[in-house]
Amino acid sequence: MRDVMLIIHFIGLAMGLGTSFAMMFIGIAASKMEQDERGRFIINASIITKMGHIGLVLLFISGGYLMTPYWAALDTMPTMISKLVLFVILGGLIGVMSAKLKKAKAGDTAQLLAVKRLGSIALITGITIVVFAVLTFH
Repeated sequence: MRDVMLIIHFIGLAMGLGTSFAMMFIGIAASKMEQDERGRFIINASIITKMGHIGLVLLFISGGYLMTPYWAALDTMPTMISKLVLFVILGGLIGVMSAKLKKAKAGDTAQLLAVKRLGSIALITGITIVVFAVLTFH
C-alpha cells in the first residue's frame, strides 16, 4: 500500500507544483497582451487551478498515510515539521487565491494583481516544501 500512496503523492506533487509553474507562464504570456485582453485571458486560463486543488488533496491524503511511521518521531525532525507547516501555509495561500480569482471572475479584475503576487509566493513555497522533503528523506 505504501508504494501506491507514494505514487499518488508524486502525482499530487506534479499536479500541484505543475499548476504553479503553468500559471507563471500564463502570467508571462498575459503580460504581453492589452489590459482588457490580459484579464480575460488569465480568468479563462485559471481553470487550470482545479488541477492544483486536486493535487493538493492527493498530497494531503497520501502524505497523511505516508507519515504514519514518522508521527512518533516528529519532534526530532525539524525539516519535516517545516515541510508540514509550509504545506498548511500553501493551502491557505491557495484558498485566498481561489477567493480572489472568484472575485475577478465576477468582474473585479483588480484582484488579479494580488493573485499574481500570491501565486509567486505559492510557487516559492511549493519548491521549498520539495527541498525540505529531500532534506528529510535523503
